[in-house]
Amino acid sequence: MENAKETLTPMSTTAKLTVQDNSECVDSTEYRKIIGALQYLGLTRPDIAFAVNRLSQFMQKPTTNHWAAAKRLLRYLKQTMFHGILLQKHDQFQLKTYSDADWASDTDTRVSTTAFITFIGPNPISWSARKQRAVSRSSTEAEFRALATATSETVWIHSLIKELGLTLREAPQMFCDNIGANHFSLNPVQHTRMKHIDIDLLFVRDLVKKGTIRVQHIHTIDQLADLLTKSLSRQRFQLLRSKIGVADGTSILRGHIRTASIHAENQHENL
Repeated sequence: MENAKETLTPMSTTAKLTVQDNSECVDSTEYRKIIGALQYLGLTRPDIAFAVNRLSQFMQKPTTNHWAAAKRLLRYLKQTMFHGILLQKHDQFQLKTYSDADWASDTDTRVSTTAFITFIGPNPISWSARKQRAVSRSSTEAEFRALATATSETVWIHSLIKELGLTLREAPQMFCDNIGANHFSLNPVQHTRMKHIDIDLLFVRDLVKKGTIRVQHIHTIDQLADLLTKSLSRQRFQLLRSKIGVADGTSILRGHIRTASIHAENQHENL
């Protein structure tokens, strides 16, 4: 991979990865080593969360198509070797989570993908991209399952914050771009077409009623968790990557060095 051509996105928008494909099998041991290392790297790189989750679903019997997708991700990492989360100082101590789902995205099982990303102020502190446990019969159902999963993580983070002796200015915000899922989280009327996910419904509704969380609708264009549900175009991917706080560390470092150099020159002139 040393001389491999770099790429600007971790996964192609036209890639159709399936368990049952017609390409040849590859060494599963080597594939697992690569994916294991990528899973570890993904703990600090939310921009590769979706790609790593997708590739990890083929570790039992990887093929040349899966291997090609894994190498594309490695080429993206080569291009963005010095990228990482830029932590910013901010006055508003606020907890907010964006949740999203890609309905029936797995062509083998038609299971949807759940994704969320949680921020304190402008800084991402928790994120996840993974398959849902059951098949959802509608996009609204898939989105609500994702909302319930994201809510559980957000409530846990809020509890941790309180244990540290800190206080949020207002209840955590949950952002979802599905109108139906937002409606179900706020409407106490029981709906027969959603009664099979009663636990998720009652869990979220109870927290909303108590004021523990606030569920708000957000336009799909502004849905930051979209980055973690599917492969995106270069423009869309890079826009969301910058919005979630992943930046090129080399440019940041150069800026700090330049600022420090100017500060040192000014001090020297004042002597």
